[in-house]
Amino acid sequence: MTPEMLAKLRAPFEDSQIGKLPRVTCKPCSDRACGEHKPSTCRVCKGFLGKHIHLDYVGHAHVTERLLEVDPDWSWEPFALDERGLPALDASNGLWIRMTVGGKTVIGYGDAPGKRAAVKELIGDAIRNAAMRVGVALDLWKKEPADTVARAEPASAEKPRGLSPEERAAELRNLILVIGKKKQMKLADIAGAFHEWCRGEREFRTAPAEVLEEFQQHLQKRGNADA
Repeated sequence: MTPEMLAKLRAPFEDSQIGKLPRVTCKPCSDRACGEHKPSTCRVCKGFLGKHIHLDYVGHAHVTERLLEVDPDWSWEPFALDERGLPALDASNGLWIRMTVGGKTVIGYGDAPGKRAAVKELIGDAIRNAAMRVGVALDLWKKEPADTVARAEPASAEKPRGLSPEERAAELRNLILVIGKKKQMKLADIAGAFHEWCRGEREFRTAPAEVLEEFQQHLQKRGNADA
């Protein structure tokens, strides 16, 4: 990785790209058994919480955009695959990944405490964690205090916000890159295969999520047929 690439990765994000993540700082509040701090709707994060603070963070989509700007060929892969060929989780339901950007490979870990079947959250968290190791949003990670006791759930959120179409498309491109890497395909090979598959009607980097999902299934089926 060149100094120029590292400088671009470490460049600060715009205020509009930085969100607010609530963190409960009172153990009884995190257990919903606090008699001292009455939960209320926070004006900043909109969470219905007791005593808490706000941590600045950059979401998966903006981190992915930064990585693509610096290295269009960046990629990630899970440490292991399960019997279905999907990323395998560890005993704590976390995801270990290797991410390569600018020729440098780093390790990342993603988890989603308190959430079930949260594969999208795990992938996004792992990518953000790995990207931090090459300087992406590092200043924001450094601000995180050590004495927070629990992650707060988003308030409005008995039902967490799903991925936007753009975030889902970015996630699918990452998964397709993992499949392609197993088949010894580089980004240019994948883009060419995609262009041929869709008869030149779409481009890999700009295709919507529903098209990418179909191509992912096509690529997997082709891999099974080749085997």
